[in-house]
Amino acid sequence: MWQEVFEKYGSDKFTVVGIALDAEGIAPAKRYYDRFHVKFPALVDGDYATRFGVVPKTFFVNEHGVVMPLRNWEQQLASLGDIRPVTDAIRQQWSASGSRLESAAIARLAEQNASQPHDLQVATQLASRYLALGLTAEARSVLKMAIADTDAKTIARGGGEQAALLGQTYFQLARASKGNHDDQVRFATLSYYLQPSVGFGKQIARIIAPEKFDDRPGGDFDNQFREGTLKRLVREREAWLKD
Repeated sequence: MWQEVFEKYGSDKFTVVGIALDAEGIAPAKRYYDRFHVKFPALVDGDYATRFGVVPKTFFVNEHGVVMPLRNWEQQLASLGDIRPVTDAIRQQWSASGSRLESAAIARLAEQNASQPHDLQVATQLASRYLALGLTAEARSVLKMAIADTDAKTIARGGGEQAALLGQTYFQLARASKGNHDDQVRFATLSYYLQPSVGFGKQIARIIAPEKFDDRPGGDFDNQFREGTLKRLVREREAWLKD
């Protein structure tokens, strides 16, 4: 659908942007986009996009950066007349490409983390940059320190932003534990218990059995396995919360 929209309206003033929720990086997402001949810009975010909750989710954003009601978006677009370009003020709110991995930016986060080691927001931001640089041991150390005094079950029962943020922390920890399959599954499962979403569920299914997702003929994946994993996680989460 969105490829058709992009072909119809795509220009320097209107575009479609896809965000793939894939902790394994660009390669699996690229296989999916290639399979469906997607031509619009696409990003991969294994760090924070899962905070959208239930996916897929679509946003319609106007030239001022305001999220508009999605209903009848095409009529909204037509009523604007000539599509106006995004304002310079909005462009200036975005970080320059690559700036998140600049040494000075990472040093500032590391300094914040040293003084506030249990701040989950700072820890996940720093860890995501370490992971992008291949510094898994450093990311793991930061994340484990951040969760040292947390009670995951109590926070999961309370829900809300704190549960979502702790879920992100555990998911980052799963990524930082690559090479230790049991730890990856354990941390990824906890991330789902804290923030149950299809996005997390799909990633956990891939962590459990990557062979059912990657390098399969036609780029397809075992949807039956994924759906079965999601149903199992729902049941196990309910039992975990009651225990």
